[in-house]
Amino acid sequence: MVMKKIEKLIIVTLSLILFTSCYDRDIIDRKDFNYTLPKVENLSFTQDGNVITLSWQLPGNISEDFKRPLEASVQVVENNIYRQKISLINEINTVNITIDPNKEYRFIVKLLGFLTPEAKVQGFTDRVFSEGEVIDIK
Repeated sequence: MVMKKIEKLIIVTLSLILFTSCYDRDIIDRKDFNYTLPKVENLSFTQDGNVITLSWQLPGNISEDFKRPLEASVQVVENNIYRQKISLINEINTVNITIDPNKEYRFIVKLLGFLTPEAKVQGFTDRVFSEGEVIDIK
């Protein structure tokens, strides 16, 4: 009986040590990464039956520290549930998406860029997303 309690105590203690040691707050709090991408501009849509066409413009103030062409990422949210993510390469700025007209949709469009080798910072990713621009369709 005493042995089982000691065994449980050891297991709980080791579990706590294991899970708390995996958390590195320094990585989260680090603020010296100064690369950002601006949001897409003039996001709009047209609807033809059950096809939505999203279109946008790339901002003009994109840093030379990013490789070109950029990518775009479109997240499709159907009735508040993330349904799919569409990746568009070569700076494509329009996409057709088939929808169910009886449902509500939210589309989130973000730019994705990769830092040039000269701009890459040791210990940081070279992949940077912009903030999302959102369109709701009800």
